[in-house]
Amino acid sequence: MQEEELKQIMQNYTDLLLRIAYYYVKDLYRAEDIVQDVFIKFYNYQHHYEERGDLKAFLSKMTMNKCKDYLKSWSYRKVLFQNKLFMKSGCKSKR
Repeated sequence: MQEEELKQIMQNYTDLLLRIAYYYVKDLYRAEDIVQDVFIKFYNYQHHYEERGDLKAFLSKMTMNKCKDYLKSWSYRKVLFQNKLFMKSGCKSKR
């Protein structure tokens, strides 16, 4: 795949993939990171992509899987835990 082809794919699908990632992770910066990772993975493993199906569906599925991996990760759970602790301590100090 040529660099120009990859740029065209990124222009065509970035908005869609960002919407999908944001739907799952509810964090714009994390969604952007996920989409970037998806494009890097696609570029590195493009020889595995068989043009039997739609590229849009393939990239969308890669994005959903990457989001699910993130949501299962320890780093995400750690952030949730820290947010819960912060909210609890913030509520107690107001009383």
